[in-house]
Amino acid sequence: MEVKISLNMAKERVLQSIIHAEIGSYMATYAPSPAVLPISNIMSLTGLTKYGARKALRELQKDGVIYYTSQGCPAIISYGECPELVYDARPPINGYALTKEGFHTPQWIDAYEDWNRSLAEWANG
Repeated sequence: MEVKISLNMAKERVLQSIIHAEIGSYMATYAPSPAVLPISNIMSLTGLTKYGARKALRELQKDGVIYYTSQGCPAIISYGECPELVYDARPPINGYALTKEGFHTPQWIDAYEDWNRSLAEWANG
C-alpha cells in the first residue's frame, strides 16, 4: 500500500538524505567533496517513488539548494597520461549534492550542530 505525501514533505525527506550523506562523508578517511547521492539511493532512503523523488529534486534545484553533478574519474584522463589513475578508475557517480546555499539552510545548520554535539559527547566520554 502506497501512502501519498505532500511535495513539501518529499522535499524535506530528500534534502535530509542529501544532508546526512554530506555529514557522513566527514567521517570517512577519504571524504570526497561534495558528497553525491544518486537518485536510486535517494529513493531507498526516503521511501519515495522515482517520480516523487524526481519531482522533489526538481523543486529543490529550483530553490537553489542542490545541483546535479558527477563524481569520479574525470573524463580528462586519457589512457596515455596517467596509467596509475586509469587502472584504479571506476565509473563516475551521477547524482545530487548541496550547493553553497544548501549549506546555509536551517536543516543543514541543525544537522551540523547535532553532528558537532555528538562528536563532543564522544570525545568527552
